[in-house]
Amino acid sequence: MKNWILNFIADERGTAAMEYGMAAVIMGGGAASGLTLLKDALQAKQDSMITILADQDAD
Repeated sequence: MKNWILNFIADERGTAAMEYGMAAVIMGGGAASGLTLLKDALQAKQDSMITILADQDAD
């Protein structure tokens, strides 16, 4: 059992694929977070523009 654990720890096959996978997950999370913030900012700007246009139309 001890040899199996030591061999498992020393085995580096698939390390690059794991690193690329981790990078993809981190980048995907960052993109999702950034797009959520962008959506909120655009929604606020759109609401502001609608209010301004409604005020102009009322005059």
